[in-house]
Amino acid sequence: MKNRIVITDLTRMRRGAVCISGYDKDHHCIRPITFYPGILESTILIGNEPIVYPFSLVELELLDKRPEPPHTEDQYFVPGSFQFIQDVKDRKRILTWSLFNSVQNIFEQPILFKPGSHIKDGQGPRSVGTIHAKAIVGVHFDQGPENTWDFRLSFYDYSDTYYRLKITDLTFLYYLSSLRTEDSQPLQIADKLTKVLKKMDVYLRIGLSRGWARFPDLCFLQVNGIYTFPDLYEGRKFSDYRNFSAHGIAESPEEA
Repeated sequence: MKNRIVITDLTRMRRGAVCISGYDKDHHCIRPITFYPGILESTILIGNEPIVYPFSLVELELLDKRPEPPHTEDQYFVPGSFQFIQDVKDRKRILTWSLFNSVQNIFEQPILFKPGSHIKDGQGPRSVGTIHAKAIVGVHFDQGPENTWDFRLSFYDYSDTYYRLKITDLTFLYYLSSLRTEDSQPLQIADKLTKVLKKMDVYLRIGLSRGWARFPDLCFLQVNGIYTFPDLYEGRKFSDYRNFSAHGIAESPEEA
């Protein structure tokens, strides 16, 4: 069955894979999935031009649904069936399709904070949604394995709850990596981006990881998308930064 969705999430996974989700015309969230090794980043590019990226309208061939709470949006698709249709200009309108006034209201489950913000696997109506950040506190650099970057974003939502979550937004990670030079090191970049984001109107896509070997029953909260008004990237896409990323970026622990 062919369907069209507006892409709202493009996140970094493991081993060159990405996770994608978006919304159809009825505002239903769909996360296309396939078998190992998942959706490879290389398969959503033609040359250096992406056919799937945030706020692109794409058509794809959908197969059976595979809801596994809280990841109720999962649906198999035919690999290689993505077709780019057009850019979607009214980004804020798309984000309002899934807008909640707090992170808690997205998941409708108790959020636990040790060992990191998470909910229990196996329950909940959804695994992703949008919030309008009340305040950005900071971008934070942590050293990941094998000289990779591990960035986190701290913020308050409109319930005045504070979160510090791992960033998995592919475009944002490539953008950060592309800024690294001999004269501009990670902590300087984090400080600069903090100042920039504090001046912007910021919407966040908050999603849940899947369990993995270390924590098989926990779904950790993560920042799937950082969307600013005005646009931080000035219309550029993840592909515009990936070839200039001289240093590694940390992968999500989540399995594709």
